[in-house]
Amino acid sequence: MAVVAFGLKRNIKSFLKKKLFIYNFYHFNPYYKYLSEKNLIFILHILYLLFAAFVNFFIRIKKDRAVIFFEKKGFYKRILKKNEFPYELFEYLNNDLVNKNRIPIVCHLDNYTFHNKVTLVDSQQHVYEVPELIINKLDQYLRRDQNFDNLIKFYFKTNYRITNLRLWRYLANSQKNLKTEVGCHYDMFPHKTLKIMIYKGFFVKSHAALDIVDPKTGNSIYSIKGKDPIVLLDTNHLYHGAKFPLKDRDTIEITIQPSIRIKKPLYGGFASGHPKNPFKSNQKKEILL
Repeated sequence: MAVVAFGLKRNIKSFLKKKLFIYNFYHFNPYYKYLSEKNLIFILHILYLLFAAFVNFFIRIKKDRAVIFFEKKGFYKRILKKNEFPYELFEYLNNDLVNKNRIPIVCHLDNYTFHNKVTLVDSQQHVYEVPELIINKLDQYLRRDQNFDNLIKFYFKTNYRITNLRLWRYLANSQKNLKTEVGCHYDMFPHKTLKIMIYKGFFVKSHAALDIVDPKTGNSIYSIKGKDPIVLLDTNHLYHGAKFPLKDRDTIEITIQPSIRIKKPLYGGFASGHPKNPFKSNQKKEILL
């Protein structure tokens, strides 16, 4: 009798995981965690995700090799090709950081999370403002990339929207005077938020652009290496971090979240996270300089 009960419990658990799309790379059940913690912002995002998936029930993505790999591992990586759009972003980053009169604006939009502590990080230099034209071109670039477009829609089971872009330089600690290394961590974002990370430079295993790490042993499971790698990953469930780079490392960080339909991308700001209430619109703040 006990064996039958155990088998039934396991079958129910397997059924719920399949229906709720609880993947093997998850380190916690997001529905249980966020509902039990009564995190209103995260609950609103779960409700929005479920509603968006219902509205977009007709979206069907064929499982190719990239999708199958992501489904098992929670990430997908490739190398940038010559003349791809992200090189324009790297150029913009480089030109912007030369400007000594830049004004740090933490967050550009209302209904948005942000963290003032980012301004205190001594190992990172950030772009404080990105023109609308640039983020619109980024959105077009992403949707034209069949692999990334398919992967995101497969994972969300709905449409998607860029909800932030951060351009920043991770400084080498050659003088041993920097304190803030990007240590291993989970991102605490709403369920099914994805990040696309793009790194400029050549990276080897011992000094990877990013390490995906076993949280129990601290050992690296996978190192993002090679020349100018680009990686899509679920940073909520993959324990990740990066050592100080051997040389200053330029980084493009794109936040992507579910959307009922195709919407204009959002730029929150260099210290911003994501919309608080996904059902509400986001208006530009009046910023007094």
